[in-house]
Amino acid sequence: MKLKENGHVVDFLEHFKRKLDCRINCLKVERCFRESFTGLVLGGEDGLVRVYDMTQLTQGNQPVNVLLETKGGPIQALAIHDITHFYKEDIITGDSVGMVTIFCNEQILSRHSLSKSTIKCLQIYTDALGNCYIVVADDAGYIYAIQPSKQLWRININNVHTSRGPLERASVTCMLCVPLPNGTGQLCSYILAADDKRRLHVISQGDIVMTIHTPDTVTAMCCGLFIAEEKLEAGPDTFSHQHPVQVALGCTSGALYILQNFTISEEEFGNAGCHISQMLSHPAVNGKIDYLLCAGHFSALQVFLEGKQIGSYETPNWVNCMDILCPGKDQRPQIVFACLDNSVHGVSLAEG
Repeated sequence: MKLKENGHVVDFLEHFKRKLDCRINCLKVERCFRESFTGLVLGGEDGLVRVYDMTQLTQGNQPVNVLLETKGGPIQALAIHDITHFYKEDIITGDSVGMVTIFCNEQILSRHSLSKSTIKCLQIYTDALGNCYIVVADDAGYIYAIQPSKQLWRININNVHTSRGPLERASVTCMLCVPLPNGTGQLCSYILAADDKRRLHVISQGDIVMTIHTPDTVTAMCCGLFIAEEKLEAGPDTFSHQHPVQVALGCTSGALYILQNFTISEEEFGNAGCHISQMLSHPAVNGKIDYLLCAGHFSALQVFLEGKQIGSYETPNWVNCMDILCPGKDQRPQIVFACLDNSVHGVSLAEG
């Protein structure tokens, strides 16, 4: 894969910066429950969920509008989705004692003790019929699918046959639910789960249908359109004209790769220089190609366009979680991230 040079440069517009008194492990920016405001939802080391009004936070105030107790361990994963169809968006958390907690209308609706290991990843899966359920992965290599009232299935990635020597215990490093084109070109919902043995498992309807060996250990994933067809030196069968869905893979070495039609690029798409732990797709500003946001074991938020780093925002510490708010066509998407020093920041991109 070779890329032409591009002359894009982005600047960063700062919206807010706040230091909080709690250890933040994960965050989402979205409306939840019946609240009329867009909330900054934080999952804390103390097992509490805090919801802040984004408008108040931007104006310099930071009262906690909603405070929820999971009655479990430190929260490690967080999702917001209308999983119950009762009261708008629900909050779902996964913690370090293997517990998944579902909040509906600011109350605990159900709790699922799935594992004795830490819940590392939590995603919402939606099938072709519009049915959705919660998919979580723990530190021991198990992947679970649940609904508020029951467990649907469980997979152990350590049962996957490998020809690479003696069996070693694997742990899921990151997970992504994404629609990808199948062999006939139709979009189907898949779960992608990467592990620390350089494998990427493709899961459909509770079964591992494919295992792809990766060039490095994948630690972060996101989907979008990150490279134009004319800039990809590949055969005609590797690019789907009807559904150009691409998945960016961030690795422990800092390398970036692109997964497209279940094939990983042979060459690096880009390189962040250090371990990547967080990635987001940022909608294109003045073009069709999305920006790729990367953070990890470095004190910066990096922006890539078609494999080239076009911007870097210095942060006070490593970024350990981030989300993006896309308010509308006339407003810039806002990137909200938290650092290991318990600071929360809001920035947006502007082409220089």
